[in-house]
Formats: sequence, structure tokens, C-alpha cells
Amino acid sequence: MVKALPQRFNPDLLARDGTRFELVLPQCQMKRLSSILASADNDVQVTALFSRRKDHIVISGRLKTRFALECQRCLESMDVDISEPFELVFVENEEKAQELPKELDPVVLDEHGQIHVVDLFEDEVMLHVPEIPKHMDMSACNPGPTEFGELPADVEEGKPNPFEALKNLNLH
Repeated sequence: MVKALPQRFNPDLLARDGTRFELVLPQCQMKRLSSILASADNDVQVTALFSRRKDHIVISGRLKTRFALECQRCLESMDVDISEPFELVFVENEEKAQELPKELDPVVLDEHGQIHVVDLFEDEVMLHVPEIPKHMDMSACNPGPTEFGELPADVEEGKPNPFEALKNLNLH
């Protein structure tokens, strides 16, 4: 059965049922994410399953969203579709997070053993924003002008040729 995930929750209680959750989060609610996007008008769709593994509470699932970014080649807007799996382990504090094996991604809960849903997923979504966004196909980029006017003729006339000294060099 699929349920809606509450805005603030205790992962321990949710893991007991092993219920699958679906959630739609507007990107505009994620302040740090929206500050690096060209537009935060899209949603982040999350499907998640809470479970228990050994001594840990785990949330695993998939994130889907579309990033509106600015191509760093042509400075035009572009969209990047993301559909990525995730798996996170809930811990009580930073000390417990340091004790986890490196392959596990910790999420630190607040002093009440809870977490806000935006806080849970914002970091995970931000991991998938391209560091240098650019069109995959260079033909999609509109490079714009590469020359900006004519140089006056006298600029080039009196200029010494830097390779003139090489002309008399005897290479044997």
C-alpha cells in the first residue's frame, strides 16, 4: 500500500510497517537547491520504502526531477532530467554517523528523533545537479558571436612578428 509521507516524521515508527511512500516536493521549497537553478518551477517525485537492516533504519527508493539550468557553453537555458536511486541510513548524532561504514550514507535526526521531509531529500537531490551544466550535444549550443567588430588597420601594421627571430635560425 502506498501512503503519503508526512512533512515531519519519526523514521523508527515508519520502518515498523515497512510501508512504501510517495511524495511530490516542489523545488521552490528547497531553498539551497532553488538558489542554484535557473528556475525552481519543477517538482521532485520521491518513492521510498522504510525498512530495518540489522541495527539501522534505512530509507531507499528513487528520486525523479527536472533541473532547469543555464548551459555554461552558450548561456542558454536547458533541462536535465534526473532519475536516481538512493539509500540512506538514519542515525541519532554525528558520532554515530562517523561509525558507519563508508558505503552507507547517514542522515542525522534531530533531538526528538525526527526529520523534516525537505531536509531529508534536499541534500540528496543536490548531489545530482551537474557541477558544470552544458548541453550534451554541442550542436544544441548557440555559441553566439566570437568577433566583436573590426580592428583598426594601424593596430596590426607596426606590430613586430614574434617569429621573425626564428627565420634566421639554422636548424641542423
